[in-house]
Amino acid sequence: FCFFAFFFTVMTISGSPHPFVLAFCYIIHEAGHIFFAKIQKVPLKKLKIGSFRLSISYDCSAVSYQRELHVCAGGVIFNLLSVLIGALLWRFNSDSLSFFVVCSLSLAIMNIYPISTLDGGRIFRCLFLIIFDEERAQIACKWLSFVSAFVLWLCAVYAQMIFNSNVSLFFISIFLSIIRM
Repeated sequence: FCFFAFFFTVMTISGSPHPFVLAFCYIIHEAGHIFFAKIQKVPLKKLKIGSFRLSISYDCSAVSYQRELHVCAGGVIFNLLSVLIGALLWRFNSDSLSFFVVCSLSLAIMNIYPISTLDGGRIFRCLFLIIFDEERAQIACKWLSFVSAFVLWLCAVYAQMIFNSNVSLFFISIFLSIIRM
């Protein structure tokens, strides 16, 4: 969640008129996790709200991996639904609405990426645990997470060299690699 705090802070400092749109996308994402946890009857272990931080943890020890997978995918599903709703409202041609759709789609795409600290990594962990024993699933998750972080880093370096773009993707890939360890 410090990833969100980093972007929110950068947008606020840079004078962007949309930092609260990003916060709204993030709230939608977390509401998806909470919604699916309630549907799947996964007990909420801890909900902690602080400045630039929201921490939600679930007690998945008593539920099946399929139910945990639904909870992990809930945030991405809610972000994709918000993109669909935003696309239906696109005719209003609002700058904030356009930014909302892009942020929500970006948040969904980033979170489905199979790095262990993201929702995608947790989803693949559940899938591997359904298929393999715990030791093999853990090894598969580590390798998939490492390869995914490395590919993201390569894409960032390529984008920096070809497009001479900003280095945000590069720093995101480094950040995700560090917290993955």
